[in-house]
Amino acid sequence: MSTIPEMLTLNGQNYSGDDLRNHADFLSTSSAKVWEQSLGKFLLQWLDDRDYIEVMTSGSTGAPKLIKLCKKAMLASAALTGEFLGLHEGQTALLCLRVEYIAGMMMVVRAMALRMNLVAVPPDGYPLDYIHANTKIDFAAMVPAQVYNSLKTEESRQKLESFGTLIIGGAPVSPDIEKLVTRLNGKIFATFGMTETITHIALRRLNGKNRSDFYTVLSGITIETDERGCLVTAVPHIEGGKVTTNDLVNIVSSTTFRWLGRADHVINCGGKKLIPEEIERKIAHLISHRFFIAPLPDKKLGEIPVLVMETMPMPEIAMEELLNQLMTRLSKEETPRVILQTGKFEETENGKINRKESVRIAMRKES
Repeated sequence: MSTIPEMLTLNGQNYSGDDLRNHADFLSTSSAKVWEQSLGKFLLQWLDDRDYIEVMTSGSTGAPKLIKLCKKAMLASAALTGEFLGLHEGQTALLCLRVEYIAGMMMVVRAMALRMNLVAVPPDGYPLDYIHANTKIDFAAMVPAQVYNSLKTEESRQKLESFGTLIIGGAPVSPDIEKLVTRLNGKIFATFGMTETITHIALRRLNGKNRSDFYTVLSGITIETDERGCLVTAVPHIEGGKVTTNDLVNIVSSTTFRWLGRADHVINCGGKKLIPEEIERKIAHLISHRFFIAPLPDKKLGEIPVLVMETMPMPEIAMEELLNQLMTRLSKEETPRVILQTGKFEETENGKINRKESVRIAMRKES
């Protein structure tokens, strides 16, 4: 275990060895806030004699479960990210994600492995409210909902633009958020990965002259598809070989792919399989609110697509006009039959839109 780093610069304060253990113990057992206790508990896991970390999966590839990840594999993942993004010692990283999940854990590991100063703030929906305008952040990771909220005011937008590099993960970047970040300064990437792959295995640039529709895998990672068209990846530092996902992709080259959507979101409309995320991309420029396409049961066709929007109730005439616009840009099968509205989408603990629960609540409001 001698290769496992035991040093961390946290909020400008250097900790190492027993000092780090004592501080982690203080955070985990004190009357600190829950998110600080989680950070302390993770650090204690990292510093113990075991060669693995226990972490709960998000449920992207099945029911959430507790799995073990090798600490050396986590360090290898951190090194690949540092290499891809050009991160280095002495820079400042922002921790605004929950450390109970892999994305938050890896921000801590990257700070330790790359010797960066880790600025930790509450992992709520508005993390930039806790950062002074003059604080220089070289590297940050956020979930889409945090990015969306940060673009609501000029003050928080300026803070976001001042970041050197921002990665967005935990959930797919929706077309509306992608549209908002396209012209921002800094380097902004969407990530692709999961707990089982120790966060991202690929990144896609969302802004600037290098903006791309394709994800590029990190060094040494290989990709292929299974019989469903879902991505299968081999990650050298992960024990157990290949990881099969539920993500439908088109492989462009040995190192790049285009993400289409989730296999478990596919809508079977009269025998034709519709990918909601593909439909969402086609109509993103028409809708200024958060939205998604979801299935509803239909006696004749099996399932039909509906549009679910996070908005205050729209006038009937506005909804009719929107439906007419959608019909000109989508095929007959793709066109939503109904528009459902809800004031606030339901979200999971790690910031993903809970599509099923949001549809249920929107349906209840319609009845």
